[in-house]
Amino acid sequence: MIRLFPVRLWLAFLWAILVAVSLAARPLFPIDETRYASVAWEMWVRDDFLVPYLNGETYSHKPPLLFWLMQLSWWLFGVNDWSHRIIAPLFSLATLYLSQSVVKVLWPDRNQIEELTPFILLGFFFWMVFSTLTMFDIMLSFFALLGIYSLVILARHGLSLKRWALLGVAISGGVLTKGPVILLHVLPVALLAPWWLTFQQTPLRWQYWYGGLIFAVSTGALIALCWAIPAGMAGGEAYRNAIFLGQTSGRVVDSFAHKLPFWWYLQLVPLLLLPWLLMKPFWAGLAKLDLQDCGIRFCLAWLLPVFIAFSVISGKRIHYLLPLMPALALLAARALDQVTECNWRRAHVGVTAILGFLGVVLMLLPWMNSHFRWWEELLSVSPAWGLVLCISVIGLRVSVGNKASESVVYVCIISIVAALTVSSGFFEIKSGRYDTVPPAQKIAELMSEQRPIAFYGNKYHGQFHFTGRLIQPIAVIGNYRDLSNFASQHPTGYVLVEYKDSTVFSASTLTYHYPFKSHNIGFVSCKALIDNPRLSSMLQPS
Repeated sequence: MIRLFPVRLWLAFLWAILVAVSLAARPLFPIDETRYASVAWEMWVRDDFLVPYLNGETYSHKPPLLFWLMQLSWWLFGVNDWSHRIIAPLFSLATLYLSQSVVKVLWPDRNQIEELTPFILLGFFFWMVFSTLTMFDIMLSFFALLGIYSLVILARHGLSLKRWALLGVAISGGVLTKGPVILLHVLPVALLAPWWLTFQQTPLRWQYWYGGLIFAVSTGALIALCWAIPAGMAGGEAYRNAIFLGQTSGRVVDSFAHKLPFWWYLQLVPLLLLPWLLMKPFWAGLAKLDLQDCGIRFCLAWLLPVFIAFSVISGKRIHYLLPLMPALALLAARALDQVTECNWRRAHVGVTAILGFLGVVLMLLPWMNSHFRWWEELLSVSPAWGLVLCISVIGLRVSVGNKASESVVYVCIISIVAALTVSSGFFEIKSGRYDTVPPAQKIAELMSEQRPIAFYGNKYHGQFHFTGRLIQPIAVIGNYRDLSNFASQHPTGYVLVEYKDSTVFSASTLTYHYPFKSHNIGFVSCKALIDNPRLSSMLQPS
């Protein structure tokens, strides 16, 4: 069936289904997605495209490339709730196609690897989830892979200023996306070139290789400085110190605070490899990989130093590993390509069995919940999600051909269906708790009535600024004395509080309240705080 359309069209079609259903099923996700949208929105409102702001203060935690692209989407389509959400998915799609270009250079005589790689990458559950989130790591993955691509064409086709300049552009894109961490993704494999570069007919003069590398890094730094220097001058001393020091030495020092053990990433490797580790040919091919293969050496020089570095640095987040997923996809594709004798109709029995069982569970979940009384909200889950997954699994078993490429494409399809059914079922009952639009619109309404608004907590993450299209900052109050002072100075205002339940509030205290994630958001009027001074000391900052 997959031969009815070109492979590239299948790839774009599956990506489009994944993105369209994911974004339709859920709201802008707090607190990361809402925060980044709010930063771009505030730059838009201020007509300041140089210095990012959040809630009226300079925002130095991330460089501006994502914010620029968000504003570009609003300039093209008007301010809306969708265009900025497809930026990260578009970078994901570009990364899928770029991975094929890397394969063409590494294994020019193995066309099957070129077919398998993008579908393996798209089929990773981990990649799917983050491909639809408005965050920086998918963009960083693209620029890291662009840098990797420039290195392999330099090695294969010879050193040239144009190719080193491409590496410089990739480095600058990574720096403007997430800071100097891009160097960690491209420098180790470049420095290890004498180990993996075995296909070069004429030995390279390594002084030219490392000299070109210095040129590329310098080019990338100069491009990034074209923004950083004027932004530092415009943002003030605190912002200048933050972007020049906080993105480098400050983050490294903080990362060695022993937050998580060194083996934390290692235990997640099986999750990162799903669903492909459930295919028997994957393990058979993995056992046949030969370290004399230049491409395998290249992937290991790309993957292992970065993984070890992230494991040593104790500040860990799972999405930090996203730029390494293309390397895993290349190795998995190379492993499957090694398998010459296989019944591909049965190769994915493990995947279909587990996902079929998941579909049955989703179908029966409301009935089981009514019988065992686990969680009342589960009664709202539609059995249709499980039915869709079960039908897809049956269709996979019936339709798949006896080829590696068809088997991989179908596993990719069923993995996307599984991810979408689970997420759609979850947000069917939980979407309201992650939707910041209702409280944000109420804030905007109160601000339009000239009523001051404060947030009672240690930190406000900007979760209401874009969804409410707010044009004024929200005061942030961290202790009950400041809370009392704010109430006395602004008797017509309101204070936002987060709470688990309303047992400490009387009916007249909470003027408005909304569900928010695992707790609630309440609006306490300043008049209530003035009339009941003890209430200020009873409230707890979030």
